[in-house]
Amino acid sequence: MNSRTLAGGLAVALITVMVAGCGSKGEATPDANVETGTLSLGASLSLTGSLAREGVLTKEGYELCAKVINDKGGVPVGNKKLKLDIQYQDDTSKPDTAAQLVDQFNDKGLKFILGPYSSATTEAAAAVIERNNQVMIDSSGADDKIFTKGYQRTFAVLAPASQYAASMVQAIYDLANPRPTTVAFISADDGFSKTATKGAVEKARALGFQILAEEYVPNGTSDVSSALTKIKPKNPDVIIGSVHLAEGVAIIKQAAELGIKPKGGFAETVAPPVPDFAKTLGGLAENVLGSTQWTKKTAGEDKWFGTAADYNATFMAQYNNREPQYHNAQATAACLTFALAVEKAGSLDPEKVRDTVSKFDEQSFFGVLKFNAAGQNVSKPMAVIQVRNGKQIAVWPKDSAEADLKWPAVGA
Repeated sequence: MNSRTLAGGLAVALITVMVAGCGSKGEATPDANVETGTLSLGASLSLTGSLAREGVLTKEGYELCAKVINDKGGVPVGNKKLKLDIQYQDDTSKPDTAAQLVDQFNDKGLKFILGPYSSATTEAAAAVIERNNQVMIDSSGADDKIFTKGYQRTFAVLAPASQYAASMVQAIYDLANPRPTTVAFISADDGFSKTATKGAVEKARALGFQILAEEYVPNGTSDVSSALTKIKPKNPDVIIGSVHLAEGVAIIKQAAELGIKPKGGFAETVAPPVPDFAKTLGGLAENVLGSTQWTKKTAGEDKWFGTAADYNATFMAQYNNREPQYHNAQATAACLTFALAVEKAGSLDPEKVRDTVSKFDEQSFFGVLKFNAAGQNVSKPMAVIQVRNGKQIAVWPKDSAEADLKWPAVGA
């Protein structure tokens, strides 16, 4: 075997999990892996812990991706078709554990990694990915700070955190009649939420809103009464939360308990698109705005999943007539990115796949998949939904809206 062939073989041998019967790191050869018809991906997920609900939604999106692609024969690579094999581990919603699991995947020979849930776990994983020369497609780590560290091997399919709350500010400015003039912010104190708040504050100021308050609460708390009590006498037209599910539910529930009823209404990141939000709050969730990465009206199409409406129908058929949430869709989009990249690269060499992803400009059911030099998908816009009768109705941008915004949202 000449040196060039040997080097190529060793590079690709690191890509995927060991084939059956192999007992130690690096024993699988690329040819053996291709011959077995397997494209193996590792996924560290919050299957337990504080982010378990969102972690399970992420896993559903990954599982649907594998099922659809495998049912259609697998990913073409050369003259072979490779079936997706996703190997899951529970990071218990802890960043340090996620980093350790990514290292363990590497020890097993897995070079392709599907991102964990949340920005904190993704940031911890990204550092390990870079060190190990793995490749990670990030499905839910939106914090812009992840992408300021010069990493070259992590790519986020979702729009960045700075757009989450800012998109709702823009939607209110564009659609609300009468247009509100004052706004207060409540933010969890994690990196993602603080970045989202910063982006929204900048957007609000640029659009001429008066910002009456910025209050911060512990990430994952179910008691935000202190922040609400500080905001109450300021009587803002709108209260915007940069939060996850627990804090988002607490804001709406405790605002009602404290008699806080902003003239316009409430808007929150992340929480309203999660089914548990409306289930937990019942009528209190009515007309709350939420930012989302995807709706069934999102523009774009791909050969595996078709349009957003097609994806919606496929998901419902798989999951007992339950509609997908954006957490599901962005997870599927991350998995799809690997499938498209491996096919386009015609190789399981992680360097070739990384280079292919870095040059992406692909359409999908999730929208455009295109990454800047830092690895962010800044070309993809957010959308805004409004909870109505327990369902999520897309209201912004107008060209992909299902209905007009109900405003004022409180008492509408």
